[in-house]
Amino acid sequence: MPTFLRELIRPAAELPEADVCLVGLPLDFGTVLEGGRAGAAGAPAAMRRELRRYHKTYNLEHNVRLDSLRIADAGDLSLGHPDHAANHAHIREQLGGLLRRYPRVVVLGGSHDGTYSTVRGLFDAAGGQPVGGLNLDAHADVKDRPGLISSGTPFGKLLREEFLSGPHFTEIGLHSNLNTFEDIEFLHQQQATIVPLAHVQAEGMPLYASRALARAASAGAAFVSFDVDGCAEAFAPAVSAPSADGFTPRQATEAAFLAGRKAEVRLFEVVEFNPVFDRDNQTARLAATIITAYLTGVAAGLA
Repeated sequence: MPTFLRELIRPAAELPEADVCLVGLPLDFGTVLEGGRAGAAGAPAAMRRELRRYHKTYNLEHNVRLDSLRIADAGDLSLGHPDHAANHAHIREQLGGLLRRYPRVVVLGGSHDGTYSTVRGLFDAAGGQPVGGLNLDAHADVKDRPGLISSGTPFGKLLREEFLSGPHFTEIGLHSNLNTFEDIEFLHQQQATIVPLAHVQAEGMPLYASRALARAASAGAAFVSFDVDGCAEAFAPAVSAPSADGFTPRQATEAAFLAGRKAEVRLFEVVEFNPVFDRDNQTARLAATIITAYLTGVAAGLA
């Protein structure tokens, strides 16, 4: 039986049917537009290296075996077009195709603006119905900037353009002084649910993540977007916009595992990892651990 996770991953061309498909978004222009640090385009390669290096196919805590999981890898999307909007059209088209082919897609990112188009791909694959979702993040990313696709705008654009259903959307982990009054008011107007970081720290991730996932799944197809800058800088130094406070690795993996167990979560993302600023692959290892926790949840749900 396979011992390492890397033994389960095969090129998508070899796996026309699989439980999960990985795809990389080597993208960082949207972060640069917001004044963030360039370098997230290198995230997919760094995450794959860590996924292939350490993780085993058995989870002791949950007593789950992953060795029957079929994991396809579609490689990285080609996002080198000088027209930013053209890159986003390509993401939407390609993600829609992958989500029609596979029941679940895991995105290795990449700046958070990519979510604007990965979720539109989910919308297309789900028959054109507004989807539900969960964003685990220090920032709301709902800025109102017409005509601009940046890392600060994806959820605002998705809500305003009705790809994402407000009552089925939750933001978990927002920091106390990193979001504007106007952005929070907008989320309230959209009937979205907001869970500040302090609430997670006081009452635990499982309580809020399970509620958010149930809310998202009630829309039908759903996504979970995990921005690694939601984790404290001590654990995740290599992100586009680091913060002193944030999630612990334990809280991150709890959320990812619960997301994997939910069949309606067809799109799972880890974004804003910036390997240029990593220390001894610390953040790459955390990102890979989050993805492995999600895959463990998938295996548990299929068992």
